[in-house]
Amino acid sequence: MALIRFPHSGQEERFEFTPENRVELERIIAKYPVRRSALIPALQLAQEQEGFITSAVMQHVAGIFEVSPMEVWGVVSFYTMLKTQPIGEYHVQVCNNLSCALMGAGRLLREIENRLDCRTGHTREDGKFSIEAVECLGACGGAPCVQVNEHYFECVTPEIMNDIFSALEKGETVSPIGADEVVSPALAGAEEADGEGQG
Repeated sequence: MALIRFPHSGQEERFEFTPENRVELERIIAKYPVRRSALIPALQLAQEQEGFITSAVMQHVAGIFEVSPMEVWGVVSFYTMLKTQPIGEYHVQVCNNLSCALMGAGRLLREIENRLDCRTGHTREDGKFSIEAVECLGACGGAPCVQVNEHYFECVTPEIMNDIFSALEKGETVSPIGADEVVSPALAGAEEADGEGQG
């Protein structure tokens, strides 16, 4: 089993929230009756600013919340939405939990790796895409589910993902796809058969 260690940079690091983000942080903290409860939103704000969570970020945030850097690291290392390495402009998360696995997430992940020419756990050389296999995305009814940045795509196939990636590579906006917006070929065939029977 690989141990996940507190990340340290080989270079001198410094981090401070920008003045705008410091105001936003104080607004966030004010919403919570217990100050420490704002730790995760504070880390998300820092990640938006820096792109990922560095050791300097964790030490700075620890000072703000008057906790140890190791306590902050415990949070960062637990939640998959907090990243300790740079990720791509488009971060592709493929659910590999039971429902998605049964509906072909493994094959889908391999197809995505081939399409993007990037391995899971890595960022493509041009920085455009990164791929991560994750546990439950909470969309079991829409398996297999893929999340690209903040958008969910449910009941996806390699063909659907190829269209999504083609659009993103052109700089086009892609709307999320819910399970009710995708009809499987088997279901489509059943609906056609029902329609013929009623005619």
